[in-house]
Amino acid sequence: MALSKPLMDSLMSQYRGELSAIEAYDRALQKFAGQNEEAELVRLREDHVSAVNRLGAIIRQHGGLEPESSGAWGSLTTGLERLASIVNDEVPLRVLHRGEVVGYEGYAKLLSDPQLDADILREIQGLLDHSQDHLTRLERMLEQLPAAPNRPMI
Repeated sequence: MALSKPLMDSLMSQYRGELSAIEAYDRALQKFAGQNEEAELVRLREDHVSAVNRLGAIIRQHGGLEPESSGAWGSLTTGLERLASIVNDEVPLRVLHRGEVVGYEGYAKLLSDPQLDADILREIQGLLDHSQDHLTRLERMLEQLPAAPNRPMI
């Protein structure tokens, strides 16, 4: 069954956002390589790779083609995160947190679409739950940042 254009556009937007998240986590992993935060950031990044695969399957199943890049949003976040990584340890995590908020809001909006069938609804609900978990994990990481001076980007 083909989805409405607005619904397909929303799925494509979430897909691009997930690509952007992977890129953002890649940059954060450069900043936190060898640090306590690295393992958690790797797990969060892997969840976004899974989300890309899940959203891609939905898009293809309903006749769409996945976007090839994160688009303008990814370019903007790349610049912001590079600058933030130079500043201190907290800012890159705050950038990731903000991105997770945007992703969460996007999934919540998708769930309100009455056209979603039960299978897509379950997938989107699962992705929303992951987004909530990511927010909680990043908030915990922010609380646990060492009081020591900022660590340089490697």
